[in-house]
Amino acid sequence: MKSPLNNNPITPFIRWAGGKQKLINRLLKFVPADFYERTYKEPFLGAGSLFFYLQPLNAFLSDANSHLMNCYFYIKKNPQLIHTYLQQHLSKTNKEYYYKIRDLYNKSIPTAAQAARFIYLNKTCFNGIFRVNLKNQFNVPYGYKEPPVIPSQSQLNAVHLALQTSDLCSKSFEKTTNDLSSNDFIYLDPPYPPINGTSYFTHYTKERFGEKDQKSLSTYVNALNKTGAKFMMSNADIPLIRELYKKYNIYDLSVTRCITCKTKKHKVSELVITNYDNFILLGEG
Repeated sequence: MKSPLNNNPITPFIRWAGGKQKLINRLLKFVPADFYERTYKEPFLGAGSLFFYLQPLNAFLSDANSHLMNCYFYIKKNPQLIHTYLQQHLSKTNKEYYYKIRDLYNKSIPTAAQAARFIYLNKTCFNGIFRVNLKNQFNVPYGYKEPPVIPSQSQLNAVHLALQTSDLCSKSFEKTTNDLSSNDFIYLDPPYPPINGTSYFTHYTKERFGEKDQKSLSTYVNALNKTGAKFMMSNADIPLIRELYKKYNIYDLSVTRCITCKTKKHKVSELVITNYDNFILLGEG
C-alpha cells in the first residue's frame, strides 16, 4: 500500500508541555512502514502532534487528563459552537477576565462551553502549562499572552474531521492492556521524569506521574510487545529509562526544552524507543 502521509497535516490547536510539534519531521523517521494498515493507539494523547500529522484511518485516543479528553470530545461533536464561545472570550480577554474564567472553569462540568474555556485558558495562561492541584483544580497563573492566538474555525473543523474515525476516552494506560492487538501501532509519549529541578510534566493530573508509574509503563510495554503489536515511545534520556527499555531499540534525539518551571531553554537528549526497525524512512534527521 502506498504511504498515506498527509500533505495537509493539522497543527495542534493547544499548547502542551512536552508537545512534539517541532519534532514531527524527526519522529517520522521512526514510524513503522505499515502504520496505515494498523490501528493507531495513543494513551498519552496530549496535543496529539503525531496523530494529527499521520491522520490514521482508525485510532483509539486516550489520556488520563479528563480535562483534555473532554475538550477533544466536544470538538468532535460541535466545533462551530466552540469557536463561537472562543470568539466571545477573545472579545473580553484581559488579566481580570482570565481569573474570572479560571474560577468558573474550576466550578463547571464538561460542556462545549467548558471545552472553549479549556482552550482559552491554555492559550492565555503562563507558558501554556496545564497544572492542577490535588483537588483537580486548574491553578496556572495568567501568562500575559494578549491577545491569545485561538484556533480558527477551519482548524477546529479539521480537528473535528480527523477525530471522526477515532474512539476517545479518558483512562490511565494500565486500563487499556486488555484492548491490545497484534495489529496495533501504539505511540507512547508519557510525562517525562524530571531531568533537572521541578518538572511540570508530572503535574498534568492530580495523581502526578512518577518513577513508580514509569516502571508500571515498562510492564505495560512488555505486555504489548508480547502481543506482536508495534510500539514507539518518546521519553527522557536518563539511566532509569535506558535500563527499563534496554532490550528494545533506543535512539537519541537532541532537543531544546524548558527543563524547569522557568522559561530558560536547554539542549537535552531525549529517546525514541521501538520494538521494530522497518521504518517509514521519511522526515529529517
